[in-house]
Amino acid sequence: MSVSPIDAISIGRIGLTETGTSEVGPGAPSFMQMVGSAVGDLNNSLNEADASARALAAGENVSAQDVMIAMERAHLQLQFAVEVRNRIVDAYQNLTNMQL
Repeated sequence: MSVSPIDAISIGRIGLTETGTSEVGPGAPSFMQMVGSAVGDLNNSLNEADASARALAAGENVSAQDVMIAMERAHLQLQFAVEVRNRIVDAYQNLTNMQL
């Protein structure tokens, strides 16, 4: 099984008008709303994994498989968030180093 790289077609295109503004409607979420939502989802996933691990350690009726799945899901989401942050920082550094 191979993983294909993310490209504009798989994400969906945002068309630009001749003035360079986006054609996204007024009901579309802003970048900050999307980031806030993603951080909230990450936090919920980390809390869920922590709660399931604590329940397993306390001897409650929680399967080890469910705990491992929750922990792996949280770990992958955290890795993704760190990589997105790294890419944003890199893009910002590239922009600030540009010659005008």
